[in-house]
Amino acid sequence: MSPILEPIVSITYNENIALAVRIALDQLEIPDLTGKTVLLKPNVGREVEPRLGINTNPDVVRAVFGYFKGRYKANYLIGDSPIIATDTKKAFMQSGYSDLLNNKEIQFIDLDDKPPIELEIPRGKLLKKVKVTGYWNDFDYIISIPVLKMHMHTGASLGFKNMKGLIYKRNKIKLHHFHAPEIIENLKKSMEKIKELDVAIADLSLLFKPDLCVIDASYALEGMGPSSGNCVKLDTIIASTNYLAADIIALAISQPDWSLKDVPHLKLISELFPEAPKSLEDIKTVPESIQQFVKPLEPPPTSITIKYKNVNLIDVESCSACLSTIFNLLKHNKDFIDEHFTAEKPLNLAIGKGITQSDLYSDTYLIGNCTYNLHENGIFVKGCTPVESTILKIIKENLKFGKN
Repeated sequence: MSPILEPIVSITYNENIALAVRIALDQLEIPDLTGKTVLLKPNVGREVEPRLGINTNPDVVRAVFGYFKGRYKANYLIGDSPIIATDTKKAFMQSGYSDLLNNKEIQFIDLDDKPPIELEIPRGKLLKKVKVTGYWNDFDYIISIPVLKMHMHTGASLGFKNMKGLIYKRNKIKLHHFHAPEIIENLKKSMEKIKELDVAIADLSLLFKPDLCVIDASYALEGMGPSSGNCVKLDTIIASTNYLAADIIALAISQPDWSLKDVPHLKLISELFPEAPKSLEDIKTVPESIQQFVKPLEPPPTSITIKYKNVNLIDVESCSACLSTIFNLLKHNKDFIDEHFTAEKPLNLAIGKGITQSDLYSDTYLIGNCTYNLHENGIFVKGCTPVESTILKIIKENLKFGKN
C-alpha cells in the first residue's frame, strides 16, 4: 500500500463487535483476494486472558476472518511473534483463540518457526537491515489487527507498530538499543518526545506496509501500556486500507488533544512519504463526523514512578518489556514485598541500558542483560527480559541467605 491523498477510514460503534467489524469493512474497497495468501496479524504478545486491552480481542479477529472467508476463497494464515520468553501458541490459546487455531480453514503459524530472512533498508536513518520472519515471502496480503493502547515508550501502539511482530525473535530488542545523540538532538527541535526507538520503528515503514488495518478498540488500554494500564470498553472498530490514516483516527478519538508529534514514529512516517496524511484534515472518514466516537483515554505517564515507599526503581532507558515485568512483579507480590522490605530498607531494582554505577543503591537487583556491565555492583538477574518468577526466586534466595 502506498500512502494516498485523502484515504478513507471507516469507524463504527456497536456492542455486537462482529457487526461493527462487518459495517466498518463494508465501507472500504478491498481487492479480490481469491487464490491469495492472507495473513491475519493480531497483537498477541503476552500470555494473558482475553479482552483486557493487552492482546487483540479474539472476537474481532474471528469477525475479520469470517468476513473475508465469506467473500474470498484464499489461503488464510494467523500468527504473531510475541515478546521474549513468551510461547506463541500458549499466548494465542490463553487469549481466547483456541477455536481459530483449531479451524481447518485458517492455518496458525508461529512467525518465528522458519529461519529468518534478512532485508536491507538503504534509506533507514538508524535501521539499515533487519531480520524478519521466514514466512515473509509467503504473504500476498497482510491485515494488521492491533488493539488500541497507550504505550509508555512510544505514546501509543496501533496499526503500524503491530507490524513489529514480523521481526524475527530477539531482533526486536535491537530497536531499543540504538544510541544516536546527533540524530535525536536534531529531531528534538521539532519533536520533543523523540527517541531512538521511534526512529527505528519509522524506518520499518520502508519495508512493512500492511494492506489493511483493522484497529480493535472494543477494549482499549489506557495509561501504562502496553500491558500494565487500565482496560476501557469502547466497542469501537477503526478500519482503513491506509495504515497511517487508521492510526491518525485512532489517536483522534483516544487522545483528541494530541498531534502526531506525541507519537513520534507516526510523525516520522508521515514525513517519509510526501503524499501520506499528516493530520485528521487529510482523511475522509465514514461517517464524516467522528465526534460521537471520541473517548479520551488516560495518556501514558510522562515519568515512571513507583508508589511503594519500600521500593526504589532506578530506570534509565529501559524497554517496555522490562518495565512491564517490574510493574507486574510489584503488583502480584505486594504482600511479600511489604513483609520483607521497609522504607528504611527498601527493595532496590535497576533496569535499562543507561544505568551507571552512580545510580545504584547498595544491594540493588540489576534486572536484565542491559545491566550486565554493572553486575559486580549488585545482584544481577540475567535475561532479556527475565520473567517475573525468576526475579522473585532470586530475591527470595538472597533473603534466605541474608544478603538483603
